[in-house]
Amino acid sequence: MRKLTFIFATVFALLAFTGITSANQNNWENDTRMVFATLERPQISAASAIVMDARTGKVLFSHNADEVRAIASLTKVMTTLLTLEAGITDESLDVPFRVDNNAVHVEGTTMGLRENDIVTRRALCYGMMLPSGNDASNVAAVSVGGGIAEFVTLMNTRAKEIGMSGATHFANPHGLDQAGHQSTARDMAILTAYAMERSEGAELFREICASKSVRLEFGNPPYGRWLRNNNRLLTMYSGCIGVKTGFTDAARRCLISAAQRDAGDTATLIAVTLNAPDDWNDHSRMLDYAFAKLELLYDNWA
Repeated sequence: MRKLTFIFATVFALLAFTGITSANQNNWENDTRMVFATLERPQISAASAIVMDARTGKVLFSHNADEVRAIASLTKVMTTLLTLEAGITDESLDVPFRVDNNAVHVEGTTMGLRENDIVTRRALCYGMMLPSGNDASNVAAVSVGGGIAEFVTLMNTRAKEIGMSGATHFANPHGLDQAGHQSTARDMAILTAYAMERSEGAELFREICASKSVRLEFGNPPYGRWLRNNNRLLTMYSGCIGVKTGFTDAARRCLISAAQRDAGDTATLIAVTLNAPDDWNDHSRMLDYAFAKLELLYDNWA
């Protein structure tokens, strides 16, 4: 797998050096179709889906990947990314502060924040990524952006900076249904790959989203409590290392997962499904298929 990663990196460097267009790069799977002729595409329930190599951006599977859809709590990948980046920049990740009392009042899933609680940005990131706390998202937005509207502006600016398309637009920091809050499976894969591989807080982001549970201290006064991860794929799929679940009435079941087949310096695959009634099995099938592609490439190019 290390050799495969080197092959991908070399191919992309050559493409960039010779000025090959992105459109031609997108024909990669067609150009290698003979290698994959023995593989059967997985049957999935998702309305939109994609599997991407996090390091190279190469798409190994896609289905309606550019259709614009509601994304529910997958939104929190961006909110967590910005919170980690801000905390690392000003060294405030572990500095306790009092929550904004208006921010904690929000419907849906929570990490258990109440008015006047004392919390840290690090704890908020766990609260967003594990139990999918909408309260954590709002509090983080006010802490980082000075207000929710201001933070949403930061979200959309950051989306453009990391290469997400114009199809993506954030309207809130938590993902509850709201007009104009939307993205695509491809853009969510791009965002997650950036958060896990290239962001300033990549190592900590990986640690957080891979955690099955965590003990944190927050409250007034702070006291210890356990938060548990909603992502069942962490125990269902061998090699899964995160990332985020989501559900709303408009978005239905949404899921981002990341997996590595072997320990060490191997390819990290990012899988995204939007509106997927059978998402756990969808991701298992998609990841198996994508890893099989990588093995075929290795066998044919080694």
